[in-house]
Amino acid sequence: MPLKYSLLRIDLRSRSLRVEYIDYDSIIRRFLGGRGLGAYLALKELPKGIDPLGPENRLYMLTGPLTGAVPIASSRMTFAAKSPLTDSYTHSKMAGNFAYWLRKSGYDGVVLEGKSDEPIYISIINGNVEFHDARHLWGKDALETELMIRREMKCLGENECGVITIGPAGENLVRFASIMGSFTQRAAGRGGLGAVMGSKLIKGMFVKGNRDLLAGAFDRKRLLELGVKISGRIAKGSGKDPLHKYGTSVLVNIINSVGALPTRNFETGVMPTAEKFSGEVLAEKFLVKRHGCALCPIACTKIGKASWDGKSSSNIKYEYESLFALGSNLGVDEPSAILTMIDMCNRYGLDTITTGNTLATATELSQKGKLPIKLSWGDADTYIKLIEDIAYRRDIGNELAEGAYHLSVKYNDPESFVGTRGQGFPAYDPRALKGFVIAYATANRGGDHNEAWPAMIELGPYPFGPYPNKVFDPLAEVEEKIVFTVWEQNYYAAYDSLVLCNFVDQVGDDSLKPEEIVDLLNAYAGWDLTYDELITIGERIFNTERLFHVREGKWVRDELPPKVLKKALPDGPAKGHTAERFFEWGIKRYYELRGWVDGKPTRDVLKKLGLEEFNYLL
Repeated sequence: MPLKYSLLRIDLRSRSLRVEYIDYDSIIRRFLGGRGLGAYLALKELPKGIDPLGPENRLYMLTGPLTGAVPIASSRMTFAAKSPLTDSYTHSKMAGNFAYWLRKSGYDGVVLEGKSDEPIYISIINGNVEFHDARHLWGKDALETELMIRREMKCLGENECGVITIGPAGENLVRFASIMGSFTQRAAGRGGLGAVMGSKLIKGMFVKGNRDLLAGAFDRKRLLELGVKISGRIAKGSGKDPLHKYGTSVLVNIINSVGALPTRNFETGVMPTAEKFSGEVLAEKFLVKRHGCALCPIACTKIGKASWDGKSSSNIKYEYESLFALGSNLGVDEPSAILTMIDMCNRYGLDTITTGNTLATATELSQKGKLPIKLSWGDADTYIKLIEDIAYRRDIGNELAEGAYHLSVKYNDPESFVGTRGQGFPAYDPRALKGFVIAYATANRGGDHNEAWPAMIELGPYPFGPYPNKVFDPLAEVEEKIVFTVWEQNYYAAYDSLVLCNFVDQVGDDSLKPEEIVDLLNAYAGWDLTYDELITIGERIFNTERLFHVREGKWVRDELPPKVLKKALPDGPAKGHTAERFFEWGIKRYYELRGWVDGKPTRDVLKKLGLEEFNYLL
């Protein structure tokens, strides 16, 4: 029997269900699943100009062909919708265990349509869908909600079932609210998809089942052999050791040493006291346990404990991006305070990166005398209060809940917002790591480090891509970084659609190799896929995402914010550097490589990629 992708569509207004079976050899081979399928469905189905927080928006929850089928960090999925933060298409991945249990429950993806007339949560158990009253959960934080749902569904362990929830931020339609999972240790953070869930009055989802995820595999034996071999190599290899020992927080000292650690809203790329919250110090003084997502051979999750102002917490999942956003970017270096803010964001259901960006923009505006409150860099106590105010939209928090870009527009201060397409930058200053100049400017979902991470060829040898094992000076303004960015954007668009964890691709010689991905897909689906076709699939997905912006007439122009474009770094290894020169000629070369004109794909590009059905958008 041919493979089919089972997509459950839930009409929340009528509480009706419809299962759509998507053909593998046509649609799935062209878009894979996850991020790719989300882009395709959103472009076809979402009406132009809709309110992201209105009932016409749809929330796509999508796994990929390999999700849960191989033991290579494959319990990941993509959430996609029109973003309340950027007002255009966005996608966000979540790891943990929910993706695995969603597929086990009987479906490969779920689409939430319309709006419920009261707060509910949804359970899916072996294909059976039920709606549960969630009025007693409304107002609870994300962790409390998950624990309560698990008790009500009589399934307490993450090795038995999966749960996602939103916190008060999602309920109150904060434009950068997250969807949380795995006891708030994982998030679909970027783009405000927790607010989309909240706008539909969905407090959570519970999934459980015993579906055999290998039942439909073309060559089950081959798939298992490949999966076990690759996973064993990664687990036994030394390439995973830094991630296993310190998690992504190992990057704090590394990025600071090259002058690229954004500090005080990208005022500088160096924080002299950053070592206080580095991965090494946190592991020594604050780490409680190491943890891995389902089917993961690395276990990079780090859970810490902290006490601040008499309050203690011991379930704090911390990452490099969160440490930057709520640490150096706010001028805060006290690790207990930073961990406390991370914990608050996780429980309230706030994207840590955008929360930090927003507080940093607010502080800069306050320092300039434009914001009607007084904020000072490093004032952790005030930031902690503001995080709660944002989650509940109290007082000035109601204004901050709109995000950093909206603040900069309201107060007519473009320099105070450091991001693209309405979303703030993550933890790498592009003036010091020049590969990010083009990667940031062209990222489809806005300020982003996952659509491309060119630091892989600036900080150490990367074994794949157009320049295997070659390292470039971080400050070099060379064409190779543009070529690599295009390749990475294509490769990771496909990779994010499978859906797999990026870290199994980033452990040196032990990494999951592109040709192994091709072998795994062919064993599962019975295809004759090649490496070149995999890259073309990624190119198709990336162009489909860009077409959403074209259709909306929003964020088509590729730009960089004034601060990093023209303002030189004042100190550190990149002292005196801006992004202007590399951007001006680099974006032209990027368009040549893409075949684009002024940020738009052409009809020739659409024809090459088999996207002629969208010619009407050009």
